[in-house]
Amino acid sequence: MNQAHRADIVTAVFGRDAAGLSTDQLTPAARACLRLFELKREPATLSSWQERTAKKLMLDNLDRSIQIATIARECALSRSHFSRAFKNTTGQAPRDWLKLARLSRARDLLEQTDVAISQVGFECGFSDQPHFTRMFSQQFGMTPGKARALSKQPA
Repeated sequence: MNQAHRADIVTAVFGRDAAGLSTDQLTPAARACLRLFELKREPATLSSWQERTAKKLMLDNLDRSIQIATIARECALSRSHFSRAFKNTTGQAPRDWLKLARLSRARDLLEQTDVAISQVGFECGFSDQPHFTRMFSQQFGMTPGKARALSKQPA
């Protein structure tokens, strides 16, 4: 911590008169407070059991809506802390991870079954076919129908 930053913190916490004091001149409580400001916080991450629990809950609920608050509660965290920790752990926000999981499942169903495209979208948690088609196209660069047709072509 540079001197200017230290002085700003001391002034903010203890007032203008304390800004010029050396660390030795500060009271033990003031020194302890200053040390707290000097500590660097590590970004929040999920423990392995929390990550497994969160991903399992999302995968088990691909076909229906699940609230992030519900997942956070199962991981014993607040919604905001969970969202931050999930992103720091996986590199994706929970809603983005869930969307990709739904779209990946949809791609698998399109390639492996002959279920109607609208039904595939519904089974993967999309409320209507236009929304499913839009999200699928954004992610994979082609419509679900085109993806199915390409998967059925002989190699």
